[in-house]
Amino acid sequence: MKIPQPFIPLRAETNGLEHTVHVIGRDYTIGADGMITSIKSEGVELLAAPMRVVSVEDGEPSDWDMNYPENESESFIQRRSDEEIVICGAKQSDRFIIDTCYKIDYDGCIDIDFKLMTRGKTVAQTFGISETKPTLFKLDKLWLEIPLRADAMTLFTSYPNSAMWLADGTERPYTNMSMSGKIPEQTAAMPFKALLWLGNEERGLGWFAESDRNWQPVSNTDAMELVRDGDTLILRVRLLDSHPVSWSADPKTGLYAYTPITFNFGLHATPVKPFPKQPYIHNAFHLDCGIKVKGNYIDVLAGRYDELKEKGVTTLILHEKWNKSQNWFELSEFTKHQITTITDECHKRGIKVLTYFGYELSTMSPEWSELEDEVTFRDAQGRLAGGWWRVPFQRDYVVCYNSEYSDIFIDGVTKIMDECHTDGVYLDGTHHAHLCYSTEHGCGWYDHNGKLHGSYCWKAVRKLFKRLYDVVGSRGGEINVHAFGVVNFTAIPYIHQNWYGENLQFALMKGSTADMDLDYFRAEYIGRNIGAPVEFIAYENRPYWTFEMALASSLLHGILPRPNDIGHPLELMSSVWKVIDGFPVDKSEWLPYWKNDVKITHDKVKVSYYRYTDLAGDVQILAFVVNISASTVEEVVLGFSEEVSTAVDTLTGENVGFRFGVGGYGCRILFVK
Repeated sequence: MKIPQPFIPLRAETNGLEHTVHVIGRDYTIGADGMITSIKSEGVELLAAPMRVVSVEDGEPSDWDMNYPENESESFIQRRSDEEIVICGAKQSDRFIIDTCYKIDYDGCIDIDFKLMTRGKTVAQTFGISETKPTLFKLDKLWLEIPLRADAMTLFTSYPNSAMWLADGTERPYTNMSMSGKIPEQTAAMPFKALLWLGNEERGLGWFAESDRNWQPVSNTDAMELVRDGDTLILRVRLLDSHPVSWSADPKTGLYAYTPITFNFGLHATPVKPFPKQPYIHNAFHLDCGIKVKGNYIDVLAGRYDELKEKGVTTLILHEKWNKSQNWFELSEFTKHQITTITDECHKRGIKVLTYFGYELSTMSPEWSELEDEVTFRDAQGRLAGGWWRVPFQRDYVVCYNSEYSDIFIDGVTKIMDECHTDGVYLDGTHHAHLCYSTEHGCGWYDHNGKLHGSYCWKAVRKLFKRLYDVVGSRGGEINVHAFGVVNFTAIPYIHQNWYGENLQFALMKGSTADMDLDYFRAEYIGRNIGAPVEFIAYENRPYWTFEMALASSLLHGILPRPNDIGHPLELMSSVWKVIDGFPVDKSEWLPYWKNDVKITHDKVKVSYYRYTDLAGDVQILAFVVNISASTVEEVVLGFSEEVSTAVDTLTGENVGFRFGVGGYGCRILFVK
């Protein structure tokens, strides 16, 4: 296959007993015993110590044979290509063997098979020539631990959302925003996480698993832990807290009757690809999202294409009503006429068009009755999920991409882009894997008691986005994704831009919080630590929350809100786009509030800025001064470390100097020199 940009062919090298795989921006090293010894992102080491197994046999800590290579069991490269490198390894204790297999993709995603088995007997032991251990044994505990540098791990994001239970006996409660934020300063326990990312504002490490199959934690609330140990933050995965239930044979014969147990999970260091020097990749206008319009889009936009051009719009995103049968790929006569006309008019003015697709199958689809049982997501009771009401009157139900719907999706997008000349897709929730129980299309699994459990099809979603990236990218298009509280770093290599923000904004727009949650914002919305630019969702609820407020919180974090109305939001963003476009962002250094040394006289005011130094050594600054509280700050004084003398408000033209007021959740965009 042809490796898509910006990725590069994999490269592996062997040094002694270790193998290092180089992917774009990251390096993974696997030791002789099949454990990862080093993970570097952009040259920065993330591990405090090698990944390790913590286990107890017959009440005593396992004694792992680390006499490599004398024990003839060193790790090895099974196969390699430009696209994938597979490395296998093994370790052995008195009673048990662990075989590991790492499938490392060209984007840095690692699929890991972790296989536990009893040792068995050598030929000499079988015939009584050499001593053998007693066959009566028990495995009391098996944990996987990933020791991370605590100074590099300050933020987290996780899925599914849950509470955390802290070492001091308190609880970090479940809320609409408890899935992301600052890592607790003490040891914390949590349930199984299908996605867990740990890192900071620049980089991190993602964990993913489709299910907790074969896990036996002591309780569901502490299946995973974040353990504080001095300068180390340990990600502890409690695979087994008791003897495996599948090993129920008589212990005297268990040596042979206990079959291997497999745990499957993965790791993905971030950023998953180089972050663009110019992250504001387009000036997007999103029609009919949040602020709804009546009528067909072709009528709403008639006579307004020149206005969009004049306002600086470079990408028009059409929400769900562009297609009469929503999320379906066979276009009605009117739908095809509508989208072709809109696209033609936009292209005349240099504007790209992205069309909406969701994660659902509509009852309006002519193929509903044929596909309903085959492709839809099912919960534990076998019920459909979703059921959103749409116009024309219909309902949409959640699909599972572990089904044939993935092929339908790819073929449909390809056909629409080719026939209607659209420029890509806006995907609502598509990179989000739901907990599906449908064994008919390969999801779900049964435990030893015959109970059905669900699974998250991350691999199927990832495969879908790989294919989509090829289809859309080969046509010069863009993949734009919206997600609600899910940062799927396994799919983000194949996404050009994300649209986030509902969780935080819903709290702010209801007036239910006094201050902006900066930790949450930095964990989920800045994009730089994951690898893809972000735009902020902006729904107004005056007076509690306005587009201006969304703009302020966005700019502070190096992103922009997306206007969703031709009126005021677009007017305001038109001015902001001109400011951004007029500054050499791609040649500038980004110095956000958590990294710069600007002196500020008020603790509710934060400053982030771009700094450009020309060949003569003169400095220009584009600064975003933001009030993170709902209360007006009457006066704030700023002091930059750079030698600057003037500060002009770019939206008003006023020379405000370095002393001024800022309204609640307000912002000043200053040109400083």
